[in-house]
Amino acid sequence: MELLEDSIPTNQSFATDNFIIFSISGGAGKNVLATAVVKAIKTQHPEMNIVVLTAWKDVWMYNPNVYRTYNFQNSPYFYENYIKGKNVKIFSLEPYQTEEYILKKEHLIYTWCNLYGIKYNGEQPELFFNKREVEFVQNNIVKNEPILLIQTNGGADVNNKYSWMRDLPIGIAQQVAEEFRGEVRLMHIRRDEQLPMKDVEQFKGGLREMFILVRESKYRLFIDSVAQHASTAVGKKSTICWVKNNPQVLGYAMHDNIVSDAVEELNSLDFSLLEPYDIAGQIPQCPFKEDAQLFSVEEIVNSIRTQE
Repeated sequence: MELLEDSIPTNQSFATDNFIIFSISGGAGKNVLATAVVKAIKTQHPEMNIVVLTAWKDVWMYNPNVYRTYNFQNSPYFYENYIKGKNVKIFSLEPYQTEEYILKKEHLIYTWCNLYGIKYNGEQPELFFNKREVEFVQNNIVKNEPILLIQTNGGADVNNKYSWMRDLPIGIAQQVAEEFRGEVRLMHIRRDEQLPMKDVEQFKGGLREMFILVRESKYRLFIDSVAQHASTAVGKKSTICWVKNNPQVLGYAMHDNIVSDAVEELNSLDFSLLEPYDIAGQIPQCPFKEDAQLFSVEEIVNSIRTQE
């Protein structure tokens, strides 16, 4: 189900000269997380209309806190319409570059709000759908079948099939899948170039279809990537595996967060700068010996069972 660019709706129709420009770089997961930040901003500035500038417009569809959404590559007359001569606030600072994030002092949502002087009151990510797109996923993808939905890889580096730093080893994911084979339909969220699982269906739909599929699935096994944030936004408890990313900074308490206790036996920090490990999983930075076991299959399976 492809959405035409001009079919993406706006949420409000009134005109105003009071705008907040919320400019966000990064991936789809970061955008889903940012919906909590925008909700907090709107709560503190109800008189302002929030305009989102992003590469991921689909995340923001039907969001009642957003006045308009624009793509970085397709935003004609943006300056003239929203900045020139207007009462405007520009929220475009990068939370990943703050001391709080780099030193893992607090959750990213809290850090992001503080950057703009916004009071955080526990806002969580949100996603909104219309009736027809939900029916489409239910009738054409889910088909009344129980689904175990798995995301093993993130999307930070399109040239890298696997990031040791945050991705779930494909062998572990395969063993988990075998524990559920014949009981549920197995479905894998991945790009074409990323490592496949054997005899596991690849999800081929679009981003919004994936969001709805997360909500409609029976079981969920994810990493710190877009599906984790989406499962929070649609209120579905999931099992999240963490290699070196920190759930206290990027995760959510509603999930079962399984943090790897594999021992770092190798000195691999020679090429590290502000943080010990690059999210793309630079090979020389891996601190684990080749026989290191990052996760227990039994623990993951037992965790998934608690989602029933």
